[in-house]
Amino acid sequence: MACLPNTCELYVERKESVFLGAAGIRPVTHGREMSWRSLMAALALVFTTGAFAETIGIRFVVSDELGQGAVQRQRTQAALEKFVAELNGYYRNSEVVLRAGIVEVEFSRIAAVDVLQILDDMEHERNGFAAMFQKADEYGADYTVAVSSRLMIRSKRGCGRGVAVNQTLGAIASTRKAYAVIDFACGAHTLAHELGHLMGLNHGAMVDRCQPGMGHTSAIAPYANGYALGNCDGKPQPGEFGTIMVGGWMKEINGNGHGSLPMFSNPRIRDERCGTSKICGDPVAGDAARALNENARHYAAHEEPDVHTLHYGSAELHACIQQKYRGKEIVELEELLCPDAGISSLAGVESLTALRRIDLSGNRLEDVSPLEKLPTDRVEGINLGGNDRISCESLDGLADRFIGFIGKVVRSSICLRP
Repeated sequence: MACLPNTCELYVERKESVFLGAAGIRPVTHGREMSWRSLMAALALVFTTGAFAETIGIRFVVSDELGQGAVQRQRTQAALEKFVAELNGYYRNSEVVLRAGIVEVEFSRIAAVDVLQILDDMEHERNGFAAMFQKADEYGADYTVAVSSRLMIRSKRGCGRGVAVNQTLGAIASTRKAYAVIDFACGAHTLAHELGHLMGLNHGAMVDRCQPGMGHTSAIAPYANGYALGNCDGKPQPGEFGTIMVGGWMKEINGNGHGSLPMFSNPRIRDERCGTSKICGDPVAGDAARALNENARHYAAHEEPDVHTLHYGSAELHACIQQKYRGKEIVELEELLCPDAGISSLAGVESLTALRRIDLSGNRLEDVSPLEKLPTDRVEGINLGGNDRISCESLDGLADRFIGFIGKVVRSSICLRP
């Protein structure tokens, strides 16, 4: 089963995903300890990147066979949320500064079951994938993932395939090279594996040794690969393991497809599951975590969401934005003019970080604390006149936020005290 030049597929045994806890920077699990060297490396990574994590948005297009009725749709959506939570656990446990979130789940009639046909339909936006790239732009989806209930790869049940192992900065930054298909039953591990291909990662040297000449080490960098220890006899041996990008190719190593650890290769991590040396990667040929961190900003910069797709605490606020500003991205929206609109909550406004002029006069506001989170150097004026139900505490907090900017905030002459 070859990793072809433009596509990469994953065969694994179908099994339930194992949920990783989300608490802490990196929990100690399975005897895995965080050494001071690893801790300092992780902290250095955080400080040098200037942020705790880059966020990637995932849009799922799900076969309607997985959404027959409201109850099944809710269960499917809950499972997808769990997959993404597990994916974020993999990133944390691998010391990767990425965080994934779901921007939309769409149920659609996906006619095909063959993996190549589905990818072709996605590319040409047909048969369940109408306006796929337009919707990615609208919802701010960095990656689009089709979810099948019965995926077939070369006439066999399979788990997933990405459209490519992207090997250039241009490719990893392109929405047109950022889509994959997975089988619902295969879970978070397959999601992480296929996204890894789209991010420039490949299977690694051990898989290449078992399946030579198939391009298993062609990646965005020589070290952007999975890491495994073992041989190619297809029989389980003590100490054999592989990281996420080795995936189902563990079957070539130990015969049963198991033993793929829930982490990306990282030679700075020591874990008792990583063979006799307990080292979970190789700095030259197996450091997927380094590649992910180096390119994180490219993964997260594919698309920005349009403002009408965000979640707001008031239906009236959402209706105003939908009517007046539909199609504008966050970075493009510099004014929010929604006077006399019956708005009772401003939750969600804090995401509109490009705002300069805000008119919310004559509404039913009680709490304006979301406005405190907007950048003071951008906002030129906020009109809250005629909102006599706002708490004095909330108005005082806003005044403190914009202290020294006289005239920026127009407030009602009346406010409510406890």
